[in-house]
Amino acid sequence: MKFTLASLVCAAALPTACLVAPLSSTAGETKPPPPIRTLLDLEAYAAELARTPFEPPPADLDPFFSNLDYDGHRRIQFRKDRTHYVNAGPVGVEFFHPGWMFKRPVHFYEIAAGQPAKVPFDPGEFDYFGLNVPEGVKYPDGYTGFKVLAVDRETGNRPEFLSFNGASYFRAVGDGLGWGLSARGVAVNTVGSKPEEFPDFTHFWFIKPKEGDTTFRFLALLNGPSIVGAYEFEVERGKSTTTAVTTTLFLRQEVALLGLAPFSSMFWFGENTHPKPLDFRKEVHDSDGLLIEQESGPLVWRPLDNGRDMRHSVFAIDHIKGFGLQKRDRDYGNFQDLEANYHERTAVWVEPKEGFGKGRLHLIELSTGEETWDNIVTFWQPAAPPAVHEPLRLAYVLHWQDGHAHSLAKVTSTRWGELAKPKQPQGAITFVIDYDKGAAGKVKAGDWLPECVVALGGDAAKVLDRTIKAHPLTGGWRVELIVEIPAEVSLLELTCDLLDNGQPVAERWDYQWRRP
Repeated sequence: MKFTLASLVCAAALPTACLVAPLSSTAGETKPPPPIRTLLDLEAYAAELARTPFEPPPADLDPFFSNLDYDGHRRIQFRKDRTHYVNAGPVGVEFFHPGWMFKRPVHFYEIAAGQPAKVPFDPGEFDYFGLNVPEGVKYPDGYTGFKVLAVDRETGNRPEFLSFNGASYFRAVGDGLGWGLSARGVAVNTVGSKPEEFPDFTHFWFIKPKEGDTTFRFLALLNGPSIVGAYEFEVERGKSTTTAVTTTLFLRQEVALLGLAPFSSMFWFGENTHPKPLDFRKEVHDSDGLLIEQESGPLVWRPLDNGRDMRHSVFAIDHIKGFGLQKRDRDYGNFQDLEANYHERTAVWVEPKEGFGKGRLHLIELSTGEETWDNIVTFWQPAAPPAVHEPLRLAYVLHWQDGHAHSLAKVTSTRWGELAKPKQPQGAITFVIDYDKGAAGKVKAGDWLPECVVALGGDAAKVLDRTIKAHPLTGGWRVELIVEIPAEVSLLELTCDLLDNGQPVAERWDYQWRRP
């Protein structure tokens, strides 16, 4: 199991026949919401909440469940014969039981024929597998999250492809890929002088699926000390699983840093990490790079890394076309992990639809010495933050997939080391960048090679040599750079562009080197 920066995103498991109660059944909710039928209803409610002081949900989970350890909590499993919606629509839904680190109940409703009704907690939906639940224990008044299963009624298969559990964290996966990085509803003060906040998805409203549906829709209320949000999600499983997100956010009070479409991932070490841990594996990571696409400007590939210090990189962009944490390396031989299967982890791509324009893309790489914590965060910060109580409307689609496709040659690996050639100055660093061939027409016949343009941040470092050659294994190119970096330079930004008559034929390699 892998931990996020603030909470856990686990996996867990409900059927649908008459499992809703009348809307007046609101046990445990101190201030139940009004009837919510549409996103507009939820937006109006969120706007109203934003003008009231934040009230954290009551911490009244029974001590038996609250004191469960990891092993005890994982014993509680949703019963497969109680999975919701398996007889209608494309999905099944199963809930997570409160306990261990998941102590805050989340309240669920179902909207059928336009009318909302509460889904009450039912202990009969769970197998407790040997846990001696005390007689008279107080059961929770809500679940903590849910997962969505694809339902194949012919084969009986029900693969899980979407999970919401803990704060506003959620994650999904495409066909044939493995779980990895996690999304969040919003990020608040992730870095800086103000304490980070983790607003919760406190309520969900499922739009009851019906025969013939290909997608599953639901609403969610996000609530926290500084922000309230109304969300609509529409999900569809496939080779590239899509999560369409439409949201309106309202600030209760000003925040120092507002992060939109945020993601958390893990990078412990890779081909470019020095020194490497004493581990039998060559690489350990969920994601290995950030890809940034602009309406005008280079397509940027930024390899991830892990060192002694936190790295915080900010990319100013006039019009973002898309971005995402990618998983380029899918060679099992580079991971050698039969349990984690890091070579199968999903990548994600954010496709903005509304509300993204001029702003800044943040990449935060926290130092880590293990693989159980997510240490990579990325998010979009709008150039003009919303005023308190004023709506900020956004729409974007998340593509959980093998990787984002484009026509330019892709960077396939980044390596560096003190592989000095004879008579090379002491401390010179060799960087080796490999590219694939890109789309048809980008690699020309014969001995043609693109122009290689290298830029360094600052004046202290110097490029001593650069070579580019055809790469017989990738069909693309290999670039080798020898850079003299004075001992006093601990950080260096480098970029490399491959051009044909001034036009890019490959992603811009954008790298931040730090002295080990």
